[in-house]
Amino acid sequence: MLLAAGLTAALIAALLSACGGMREVQGSAAQKVELNGLNYQVEQITASTWTASPPAGRPSSAQQSVALVKAIEKASGCKVTDSSPGLHGTALNAQVDCGSRLKN
Repeated sequence: MLLAAGLTAALIAALLSACGGMREVQGSAAQKVELNGLNYQVEQITASTWTASPPAGRPSSAQQSVALVKAIEKASGCKVTDSSPGLHGTALNAQVDCGSRLKN
């Protein structure tokens, strides 16, 4: 009985530590990236997926999409390979290729 309780405790501890490691891989805290005097909010969702939001009150435009891509590339240090509108069309979700690191 004591052995079973010890094994159960060890199993629970192992599972909890594995979950803790997964949390770190899946996303990171949002960070502010400055481009041309404007602050964009950028967040890593997975190893290859990032999202960026424009400064508050900025209307959606083609130039804004370009700026969101640049903000993600600046924060990740990787090249954006694909993107799609996110959060009601104001944010941008993007896939990055870190094998093609940016050469700035």
